[in-house]
This record gives sequence, structure tokens and C-alpha cells, in this order.
Amino acid sequence: MGYLRRWREVAGLLALLGAGCALDASTTGKNEMGGSGGGGSTVTAGSAGAAGAQAGSTTDASTRDATTTPGVTDAEVPLDAARENSSVDTDSALPDAARSSRILIYGVTSPMAYRHASIPVAAGAIARAALAAGLTVDAIGTESTANVVTPGAFTAASLSQYGAIILLANDGEPFGYPADQEIQNLTDFVRGGGALVAIECVTDCYGGAVSGPMTNHPPNAPFHSLLGATFLGHPGDFAPATCTKTSGHPSVAQLGMSFKVTDEIYAFTNFRSDNQVVLTCTSSTAPNTVRPIAWVREEGMGRVFHTALGHPDSSWKMPMDPTVPSRLVEDHVLPGLLWAMRR
Repeated sequence: MGYLRRWREVAGLLALLGAGCALDASTTGKNEMGGSGGGGSTVTAGSAGAAGAQAGSTTDASTRDATTTPGVTDAEVPLDAARENSSVDTDSALPDAARSSRILIYGVTSPMAYRHASIPVAAGAIARAALAAGLTVDAIGTESTANVVTPGAFTAASLSQYGAIILLANDGEPFGYPADQEIQNLTDFVRGGGALVAIECVTDCYGGAVSGPMTNHPPNAPFHSLLGATFLGHPGDFAPATCTKTSGHPSVAQLGMSFKVTDEIYAFTNFRSDNQVVLTCTSSTAPNTVRPIAWVREEGMGRVFHTALGHPDSSWKMPMDPTVPSRLVEDHVLPGLLWAMRR
């Protein structure tokens, strides 16, 4: 059954790539139950080769919303397979993870957690762009039929295969519970030179405003510290919003200086003061509140890139604002990934 599940996820992801991700145009998520078991999939790539309103961050360990303050500018092979697929350069000072061209897209949500319907189309769009950039893509949990909590993906040995881990719209407890070792392994991976990309609602995992009451488990401070913040809510839900770049960082350099979106604009707490905010958004439902939505950070020898955009399927298939450069993958997520991988 494990092999069947893996092949199904491979086929689903390849179908997304071949179809240009032309899937469900719905702009809202839905609840889907996770299953039991394990497994993942691989899409191997060829070797083809990727000042508006100033905003910043506050350090806040309370339940206050982390809005903006002045001053911050940009500053499957089996999971246990041998690492011969990783590129090794003995002359480089960077650790192995920073040199690998293999990435993992992890789209698991734990049972009973809210699962965004955009995960399959988002995974397909990211995989297609990553393949075109010369990366090799592994995927776990990007199809609902393969949505299985897979803590084995976060052992130190498994993580060592990858140059980057993409946490895609995870919610609940996607590595299992309590997952202290898995989270420590991920932290060590990043601090040792690996890249971490967190997209959409990942900051709600392990004790955010929604998943915390659902699981009745306390927040996992190391996990939220690694990501850079904790999800506090999305006041106003889906609504028109205006997003503005705060720097020329590579993760936003190709975006228009300001562009329109229709999305959930998240509020955060426990916002790290060393996050470098690169994109802020203001929802039409709260026109006087500017919120940090995308940020980057050096973490040890590695890098973290976070963006909370991408909830509607449509944002993964077409420009978010047809009047200015605003392609979520090509202009934002892929450049952020490549920056985090030092490419």
C-alpha cells in the first residue's frame, strides 16, 4: 500500500505539472481528514537552469497583534536513501545541505486540522518552477489521498538529503506530537546551512490561534521561533487587500512596488525582531492596519523565507494583480526559495 500511495502522489503531481495546474478555481479552503500510513513521492528534475510604505516588526510574546512599526528594511527516492544524489563540493565552506539541489515539498496537515484546498495546485506550481530552475523535487502530503503525517521525513538523516524544505500550508501537528525531536532536527538543518520556506498557514501549527485550541496542546516555542512568528488570526477573512514591498530583496524584487490581492491577511504574534520584513499588506477590512506578510532571516548558516500569501487557487495560476508584475510563484516564491538556497 505504501508504494501504491507513493505512485498516486507522483501521478497527481505530474498531472498538475502537465496540465499547468489548471485545477479547481475555488478561492476557499475546505476540511479534509488525514489518513494513516506513510509515503511520499518524487519528481526528478533535469539539469536545466531563476520604496513603498516602510514596515517593520515588534517583538511580542503576548497576544497582541504584530503589526508594523518604523525602522525595518531588508537587511521520491525513499526518505532514508543514500545521499549520492546530493551535489558534494569538498572545496566549499558551506555544509552539504546548502549544496544539494533536492527539495522537499511537505504538504501534510494532521487529522482533524483544517486543510487548504489550494495545496495540490500550489504544490504543482512550485514543483514546475523548481524543475525549470534545475532542482529535484520530492513531495509528501501534497495530494489529499497521500495526506499522512510522516515524522520520518524529519529525521536528521532524511533532512540531510535536501537543500531546502518547503512547508506548504501545513496545519495542526504535521510532524506528529510532540515532535520535539523532529522540530529540533529541522532547526539544526537550517542552522547547519539548509533553507526553510514556509507558506500560507504554517505558523498556526503546534499551538497557533486555531490549532492550539483544537489539539489542546501548548504552543511549541522552538517551532514558532524558527518560523519567526505565531499565527494570531485573519481578521476580515478573504477580502481585497493592497500589498507593498518594503525593500528590494530578491524574494520581492520582481513584484510590482504595490499590487492588489484578494486573500486572507494574517495577524501574527511572537514576531521575531530580527525578521526582515520584505512585504506588507493592508486589508480593505482594516485599512489603517499594515501587517507583515513576507519576511526573511539568516538563521545560523541557513536561511528562512516566509510568505502568508497563496490561499486562493487562482493566485497559483495567474498574476494576483493583472495590472502589475505579481505572479506568486515566479515573482515571489521561487525567488525566495532560490535566495534561501543561496542560488
